[in-house]
Amino acid sequence: MKIIHIKYNPYHIQTEILIDGKAPKDNSKLHFGKLRIQEWAEELPEILVKECSDREFTIHFVGTLTDFNDLKEAFNSKSDIISVSKWSRDESIPDVSSVEDEVDNIFVEIQKGPVKSLKDTDIVEAFKKAKNQEFEINVVATMSSGKSTLINALLGKKLMPVANTATTATIVRIIDTDQDSFNAVAYDANGNVLYKENNIEYAQMKVWNADKTISAIDIYGRIPCVDSVGMKLILVDTPGPNNSRDKDHERMTYQMLNDSDKSLVLFVMNGTNLSVNDEAAFMDYVCNCMKEGGKQSRERYIFAINKMDAFNPEDDDIPGALRQAKEVLEERGIMFPNIYPISAQVALECRTNPVRHSTLDSFQDALKYFDEMKFDSYYEFNNLPHSSKKEIERLLKEATEEEKAEIHSGIVSVEEAVALYVNKYARALKVKDLVESFNNRLKELAAIESLKEDIRCSEERKVKLNQDIERIRKIISSGDAAKVLSSLIDKKDFTKNVSGEINPFINELGKRIDKIIFSHTKSSKVPKSEALRQVREIQKESSIILTQLDARIDDVLTKAFETLYSDILDMYKEHLKTIGLAIKDVDLNLSPLDFVSEDIANIDSLIKKSTQTIDEGHYVTKTKRESRKVKKTNWFWTPWNWGSERYDTEYYDRQYQEWVAKNVEYVNMSAVATQYLQPIQVQLVEAKKAAEAHAHKEGLRIKDVLKKALGQIDGILDAKLTELQKSTDAAAQTEQEIKRQHEELKWMEGIIAKVNNLINF
Repeated sequence: MKIIHIKYNPYHIQTEILIDGKAPKDNSKLHFGKLRIQEWAEELPEILVKECSDREFTIHFVGTLTDFNDLKEAFNSKSDIISVSKWSRDESIPDVSSVEDEVDNIFVEIQKGPVKSLKDTDIVEAFKKAKNQEFEINVVATMSSGKSTLINALLGKKLMPVANTATTATIVRIIDTDQDSFNAVAYDANGNVLYKENNIEYAQMKVWNADKTISAIDIYGRIPCVDSVGMKLILVDTPGPNNSRDKDHERMTYQMLNDSDKSLVLFVMNGTNLSVNDEAAFMDYVCNCMKEGGKQSRERYIFAINKMDAFNPEDDDIPGALRQAKEVLEERGIMFPNIYPISAQVALECRTNPVRHSTLDSFQDALKYFDEMKFDSYYEFNNLPHSSKKEIERLLKEATEEEKAEIHSGIVSVEEAVALYVNKYARALKVKDLVESFNNRLKELAAIESLKEDIRCSEERKVKLNQDIERIRKIISSGDAAKVLSSLIDKKDFTKNVSGEINPFINELGKRIDKIIFSHTKSSKVPKSEALRQVREIQKESSIILTQLDARIDDVLTKAFETLYSDILDMYKEHLKTIGLAIKDVDLNLSPLDFVSEDIANIDSLIKKSTQTIDEGHYVTKTKRESRKVKKTNWFWTPWNWGSERYDTEYYDRQYQEWVAKNVEYVNMSAVATQYLQPIQVQLVEAKKAAEAHAHKEGLRIKDVLKKALGQIDGILDAKLTELQKSTDAAAQTEQEIKRQHEELKWMEGIIAKVNNLINF
């Protein structure tokens, strides 16, 4: 039996695994790098069995309770190959919400503390910004699924337009605030404000949604379901790929699916009509995104099967319908989907108390006789943990009849799934940002005060400090170290990584095009009316392919740029450590990195923001799309250029014993599909080249921006060292002043220890 120690830090996303107290070999698969525990937990049992040649283990875990439960769940799912005789966890590790509360307390302590420079407006604003981080819940849906009704139920107010057909043609963002009424702003495609409305109501939203000049709407008001989530949530009513007036909206929808750290996806399906034929390409893209993130991706997608109240429990097999929904998703490659049966209409009526609520009345009647209508109880179709089940059971015991109907409608289970995801993934990142919002400034001030404390009673140390400051200033002014750093930056190349990420997706799209062409290889003789229908299908499919390509390239480039500037900043930090190495030989602790840590953090934020907003890769695709449309128009709609063959078909009329000649127009769809899609196949190759060229060009720009920014930080460091020299040369301070500085230093060291202990373990 092997003893396994696992330490996982969700704030830094760091993993350490020991087997019988020893670290795994360098080539071991137990080195998971910057992967969240949910991405590797399911692989761990098999890896341990293989590398340890054992099937029985004792496991001790250092980390949060939420991550511990996920790990245990992963091992329980592999109980046929592995046995854990004992589980234990370090109980001293608090959960994320407790850490967040403690961060708030420390910030209050800092604002009340003795160090004036820690009360600067920029520090306060940085903390508030980190505190109010936004997290999106993107609501997407199949046709006529009741998406708007579900959003209204989450809001507790009938606000979004409801119809039997797709109604969302704009992107609507509902931002959570403390106000009970809802204020709205409408924008055109260029982001210009068109209309503003205080206390907006359902009727006005219907008018705005039908207005083709409106591209996006922001609504500000309270979202009751997110009170306990700990993040500022935004509900985004997203037009489906087949229901957007704006191609940019379609591309944004696909980009949202890629962005796993900033959004959750609530996918609404019609339980009475589970066909996804119109959304097949979209579902395939969802499947690809889910494959990349392990358990986190599965939890990130919540499939709400709506309109379940339409089933008759006497005649319909409700569990069977949910199994069918699971099969529909799994057929598209979406394995282990998290399915939540709901009745959004019942939930809405429970929360808005309309004068007439026939759906709620009939639902409550059904609940009296049929447990199958308790949609909150279908836990076998989702991953709600035991603690959530117990909480729902507690709510039911204390609920009124109408409150029970609300819970049984399934809406509470969906909201619990949202809260669990945000608490498990998004809040850990938020806590890290909160800590870093003032940690860098604390480190810088403490470093300076510590040096002053060290040299105060020693002339020898003062002389040594001045010598080292002069040495560092000379290194900076000579530019030699900067040249070395610049050379290292220039050698940084990431275009191969871009190609490696894009190639598999392009190959997959190529196969999809080949499949479309193959489906028409035998269609050499198709009636013109049928040919036109097939053409529209090919147009639609090709448009989706190019939009998905745009979104994927944009995602790959953004991540590549983030990696580039992160690597360069790490190189600069090493550069700062290097020029301060000589000081390590004495008791003084002069670290250039500590002196400018806050400035580096600001540069990092600036470059990151800049990089994310720059994208030229999709322009090439748009240009090609226009030229392809001209070709298409000439091919299909110009009579003298029509790509068809005319046949003279004769029919024999038995009754009159005569031949009747009739001209019938046919289209060679095999030729049409091939010639129409060939330019798109070429476009895939050109898009890859364009992405690589853009990556190279943008990489050079980022490098230049960073070189200039780091040069500015060198100047800041030089100025701060000069200021430090002056302070050490100043006349002897009063005993009271020395005592004050000593107390401030001890206070800062205590705060730094508190802050770091929150997210370091």
